[in-house]
Amino acid sequence: MFGYLTILTVVGILITLAILMFLFRIKDFREILNYSIIGLILALADFIIEYLGTSVGNWTYRESIYFIMDLVPIELVFLFFSAGVIARFVFINAYKIKMPIRANGIFYILILIALAMWIREIYMEPTANMLPVSIIIGLWGISNIKEYNKEAALMLAVIATIADLIFETIIINSGSYVYEAGFQIGTPITYGLLTLGLLAIMEKMHKLDKILDHPAIKNILRLFGIYRKKYEKEYNKVKKNINNVKKRIKL
Repeated sequence: MFGYLTILTVVGILITLAILMFLFRIKDFREILNYSIIGLILALADFIIEYLGTSVGNWTYRESIYFIMDLVPIELVFLFFSAGVIARFVFINAYKIKMPIRANGIFYILILIALAMWIREIYMEPTANMLPVSIIIGLWGISNIKEYNKEAALMLAVIATIADLIFETIIINSGSYVYEAGFQIGTPITYGLLTLGLLAIMEKMHKLDKILDHPAIKNILRLFGIYRKKYEKEYNKVKKNINNVKKRIKL
């Protein structure tokens, strides 16, 4: 009797074979190689994570047709290889599908769901983790920040993460306060991700540009080799070219 993991893996392999056979029929051998590389990278990454997790007992698999090193189900290797192939196929062809909802709409729905789950955890467990919510907010933030501001925004988020890590470590060591479950690296990462969301909101309010043009912020960003004027110039140049192309198309 096959378990659910085995059945899911077989379905993934069949879909993967269908995609690769399609590419083989149109003789797109380079894409077959690209698909295979993505699949192998994902399979290897998952195997490392699975082995590390199962070897220390963080989780245990009970069913498999064969356990690699007596710990990791062999199905997972094929499953994640298939996931890489399928994900690439969907990503490449997604532009052909007219989505009924925009990316921001999807982000808003995910944020609301994550917030609801976080609030539920607060009432059920005193050590609720806000990291899942902040990850979605951070992704929304970086996707809504203008291209020429992204590097600076990422650097400010990293600075916020490091600053929180340093200050909280000092304050906790001084005995001013303690975390019930202990201080975790997820806390400063959460602040960094929320910084990205805040910067995106500020950009929509047309305030991010003013902050990034402040002399103190400029000096900090220069230390990391980020030259905002250069990126802004390139951005405006590309934008101008796009507008010229649009005008020609209309003519």
